[in-house]
Amino acid sequence: MQDSGHTPEWCGPKVERTLRNGKHIYFSTFKAWLVEQASRPGASVAGLALRNGVNANLLRHWMKLGHWQSGTPTLLPVTVLAQQPCADVVATTLAQPSTGTVEIELCGAVIRLSGQVDAAQLTTVLAALRA
Repeated sequence: MQDSGHTPEWCGPKVERTLRNGKHIYFSTFKAWLVEQASRPGASVAGLALRNGVNANLLRHWMKLGHWQSGTPTLLPVTVLAQQPCADVVATTLAQPSTGTVEIELCGAVIRLSGQVDAAQLTTVLAALRA
């Protein structure tokens, strides 16, 4: 029956309850089944929604959510690189020392400290970066 391209019909209840404004609250099992049917190759989302009395945009929204999908998650390949040694910490003060801007380059990253930079705080930051 599935090979014929025919979509099976839902046999259980669809609407859990209807709010006063007319909005339907659908059963989770119905939503999951509908998303599964719509995700099959060659399935017409609009046609499936129409046959089951659901707005096609709502069905597409359920499909985007992803938590209705029953498939197993796909693991992505991860490559772990060896940690490369960092260069020595280089601290320089930019022009105009009155601005209090300090630029630190460490392992290819640049850290800029602006404003009133306290020497004790800067020493603490540099010690933490070296650790």
